[in-house]
Amino acid sequence: MTKRLLSLVMIAMAMMAQIGTAETNIGLKGIGGRVGFVDPEGGDGTFTLGVVADMGTWTDHLPWEIALTYWSTGEDLNGFGGSYEWNYTNIALRNTVAYQFELDKNLFVYPGAGLGLNLYSFDWEGPNGTKFDDSETDLTLIVLGGLQFPITGNWHGQAELQFDIGDPDQTTAQVDFIYELGK
Repeated sequence: MTKRLLSLVMIAMAMMAQIGTAETNIGLKGIGGRVGFVDPEGGDGTFTLGVVADMGTWTDHLPWEIALTYWSTGEDLNGFGGSYEWNYTNIALRNTVAYQFELDKNLFVYPGAGLGLNLYSFDWEGPNGTKFDDSETDLTLIVLGGLQFPITGNWHGQAELQFDIGDPDQTTAQVDFIYELGK
């Protein structure tokens, strides 16, 4: 994990050195909501909700986005001599950049990547009051792709497929609705 994190930091620093000479437009440029469906490794798929902040662009066609998301899943099981209940929750702070390719006026397709800080909680309860609770904080690598499209005036949408590579891995299909500030 340490070697992987060090490699990611080195790559990010090399990218930032190249970007450092370009004109940036960083700051809160838009804010909105996110809804999607997540399939976490080792858990059942569930809906996810979140907020998204458009933080501007590092260079032309290289936007920066920060998102805070939440999902929770669980199940009641009967068998093996009793009933069991488990719950699995995730709160994540995601920091991503993407490279936009313009298809038409205000219509973009993009690949992207970033880092996420995931706070996981897992609890399990079995027969005779048996309980288990655990929590974990994990840094994940994010790989994503999507389509940004205009909605109306100050609003645009994004449809994305996102992979969080960590422990556990997650696959998310999500849609963002972002209000553009100062437009």
